[in-house]
Amino acid sequence: MAIKLLDCTLRDGAYVNSSNFGNPSIKGIVKHMQDARIEIIECGWLHDLKHEEGSTFYQIPSDFEQYLIEKKKNCLYTAMIDWNKYDVEKYLPDYDGKSIDAIRVVFPHGKYAEAIKVGAGIRGKGYQVLFQLANTLAYSNEDLKTVSDKMNEFKPVAVSIVDTFGAMYEEDLLRIETALDKYLDPAISLGFHSHNNQQLSFALSIHFVEKFVRSRRDIIVDSSLCGMGRGAGNTTTELLASYLNKMQYKNYDMNSILDAIDMYMQEFLEKYTWGYSTPNFIAGFYQCHVNNIAYLQTNHRTNALEM
Repeated sequence: MAIKLLDCTLRDGAYVNSSNFGNPSIKGIVKHMQDARIEIIECGWLHDLKHEEGSTFYQIPSDFEQYLIEKKKNCLYTAMIDWNKYDVEKYLPDYDGKSIDAIRVVFPHGKYAEAIKVGAGIRGKGYQVLFQLANTLAYSNEDLKTVSDKMNEFKPVAVSIVDTFGAMYEEDLLRIETALDKYLDPAISLGFHSHNNQQLSFALSIHFVEKFVRSRRDIIVDSSLCGMGRGAGNTTTELLASYLNKMQYKNYDMNSILDAIDMYMQEFLEKYTWGYSTPNFIAGFYQCHVNNIAYLQTNHRTNALEM
């Protein structure tokens, strides 16, 4: 069993700053995550629109090359696409090994067939494929078996549980991870991507790791520097890396991670807001999207009780 850490600062953080990280921050964050020995770096999104310099929205993988100072063999570089928002046949070139290695396809409940079709197109161009089950909390055990059966036929690198609304408690995650572990081919890695609406992101990530410590299945845990991400944000890379070093015998370079925070994250912390708040708790409590909360705050100035 192998534990891999996936830093998604440049991808999930794009919700916070509209992807405008700037050239130095993109280059620096990637390099520091490499130097920290993070196994997977998510470099941003693939979008249909032309790439703008300093953005982590790329039209084609080669758009990312300018930010990659030196590609490391022991690191997997990924980008994400929404299942229905990127034309793989039109835009995605054949894999050349120079930038993005793998693509994560995120899809909503009930759209696994469409997502797998997109994944087949990606694999046909030579890239590795990973899937994200958005709002996995909505899946019944029967749903989880159905999607697992289809994933077993496709055999992606990984399938990830996603707590889209930050609404999970430990018992929810336990039900889902147990079912997926039972039904998924052991060769497929299982991932977890959490949101911190109820201040449980780090705790649930620890639970997920400890569930599989004695398992034969490889796992991937998502995190971001300072928890940067839409709404309540994510598990923080610095906390998770420290825990994995102390409790799971990993060897992440904490100096490199903390240096990345000092050099590149302070600007974003001063300019933007993310993380736990009462409105974001309400989104998690009612299992609704944080965009609903943002709408109510921006357009109606509603207080917590009115929400």
